[in-house]
Amino acid sequence: MEEKNKEKELILCSLLDAALHAEPHVENQAALKQKWERLKQQETEWESILSIADRHRVLPLLYDVLENILPEDGADWKRVQERSTQTVGQSYRLLFMSRYVTGLLKDAGIDTILLKGSGVAGLYPVPELRKSGDVDLLVENGKMAQEAGRCLQVHGFVAESGHQENHHLTYMSPEGIRLELHSALVEPFDSTEVNTFLEKCQKDFFENRVTENVMGVDFFLASPSYQAFYLLLHMLQHFLRSGFGLKLLCDWVVFWEHGCTAEEEAKFLTLVRECGILNFTCVVTLFCVRYLGLSENKVQFLEKAGEAGAMKEEAYLEEFFTEIMEAEEFGEADSKRMVAMRGTGWIDYIREFHHQMHLSHPKAGQYKIFYPILWVRTFFGFVYRNRKLRGISSIAILKNAKKRSRLVTKMKLFQKNKYEE
Repeated sequence: MEEKNKEKELILCSLLDAALHAEPHVENQAALKQKWERLKQQETEWESILSIADRHRVLPLLYDVLENILPEDGADWKRVQERSTQTVGQSYRLLFMSRYVTGLLKDAGIDTILLKGSGVAGLYPVPELRKSGDVDLLVENGKMAQEAGRCLQVHGFVAESGHQENHHLTYMSPEGIRLELHSALVEPFDSTEVNTFLEKCQKDFFENRVTENVMGVDFFLASPSYQAFYLLLHMLQHFLRSGFGLKLLCDWVVFWEHGCTAEEEAKFLTLVRECGILNFTCVVTLFCVRYLGLSENKVQFLEKAGEAGAMKEEAYLEEFFTEIMEAEEFGEADSKRMVAMRGTGWIDYIREFHHQMHLSHPKAGQYKIFYPILWVRTFFGFVYRNRKLRGISSIAILKNAKKRSRLVTKMKLFQKNKYEE
């Protein structure tokens, strides 16, 4: 059964390879053509493959590829059509909402950068088929996020209770579209040094923003090196929580296939080295080269940056593949998936527990005198939520965390890699 599932997952990756590159790579064209013919002729379990794609939120991306494979009067093709139609409609709703909101905030003197979904959609062969759920805007700091929030509320947006995080505020438009105002690049990591570096980087994002046309509308985006850095941070944040799936990796593929200058590549390398996430960068990129057809020549600069060590081991890549496929979109299907730590020793559990305390109590956590009380509250909150809300034992979550943390350990996260140029 496991082998059969792996075969379906590999077929899905091949389909995404073709979809992300609009046309198959010249060197692979004949092989891919033969593969599509075999898929047409054999009894492929399309329902299962489409279900996997749907859970990873990448099904609409396959529209043009599957149009030539699936019977046009079959239920599978109708499923693809319906999901794609929904996604295209949502894409335009988000596009126009993004234009409206950035215009409002600009008039109020608030600078923004469009992030994630809409920001990267323009790099896809068919931008409208990249699924997004909300509008994400980066502002310069927490103070500007509060000002932006007040501006939005004047225009009918409502703050969502329960969705105010450490790094973003969430609002709902009168039309029911969710908007996230990011006051920080990502949720704080468990490294004070890295968090300080990222806070400084945020200013650089605004100093280096560029105007790009996305689906016919001009927006301020991060410059290529900073956009790549943000895409990576976004993946890492989810990876250290419940995980992430193929959708974010597709973003990574189209970004690098689009290409950028040698100067931008060098700047990107500086950022990931300073942050200590070069190994994570390497394994994500190796996955995309192997399974999603990312052109090796587009990311040669990473190869020259130094050896990725354990990242290149066959067994490690297989483990990472399993992690990605099990996570689906954001790891929410499996209640055991909650966190991945930087190691599997007792010190790693303590560090993560302390980190969770700070995330749960960001204001009170600034005062060491409150630590004992906050530790107790964090512990009992963890046990209560697992048992009553998630319906799972804390032991099961800790076991899953240990399993996933083995992957993280080899990445040596937040340790600066000093490779020779």
